[in-house]
Amino acid sequence: MIDINIPFICKKCGHQVTPAELTCRNHCTQCLYSLHVDREIPGDRASTCHSLMEPIKLDQNSKKGFIIIHKCLKCGKEIANKVATDDAFEALIRLSQKSNLNQA
Repeated sequence: MIDINIPFICKKCGHQVTPAELTCRNHCTQCLYSLHVDREIPGDRASTCHSLMEPIKLDQNSKKGFIIIHKCLKCGKEIANKVATDDAFEALIRLSQKSNLNQA
């Protein structure tokens, strides 16, 4: 498995994003946007799309915990990514409200 974990500047908000500690970072810690760079597995960096991916939903996975569902603004592919411990709490709250996560 290829695992690329390098700092980057967010293409959506311009925030300087640092590498993740325990996994491969793939989204901005401030606005939660990502780039469509992975094709099959996190960190493979095999996609040729490279469009912005909008955070559209916050979900919960019994094994991974909270996950962000990103949707590519160009090709429509959806990819699930684990929430990072340093993701902006306010951005996660806004996404959870948009996702109706608290409704039974």
